[in-house]
Amino acid sequence: MPSRPKQHRAAGWKPYKEDPRQVKRRQDRRALATNSTAWRKMRAVHLAYEPLCRTCSASGRITAATEVDHIDGNDANHADHNLQSMCRSCHSAKTARENGGFGREAWNA
Repeated sequence: MPSRPKQHRAAGWKPYKEDPRQVKRRQDRRALATNSTAWRKMRAVHLAYEPLCRTCSASGRITAATEVDHIDGNDANHADHNLQSMCRSCHSAKTARENGGFGREAWNA
């Protein structure tokens, strides 16, 4: 069986190792509220109640919604009146507009 060729390593190279603070930050990010069981259930209920993209519907297009978006991103509670169903492309465009994605300045309303 052929052996794997040796990899070049620069002098003083060491494998990357996270320090405990980095591990904690990574774990905290992973445990966002949008990954909780309660959020997934609320998302499923909302998509069942409003299965079409709200933005596309306003433009006269019929597109299935795949994302549930917070209308006001600053509102921490997941109130039903603060949620809207969107397709992936509309949700990405809204997020980019509000967060300054695609090299644009952030839009603060």
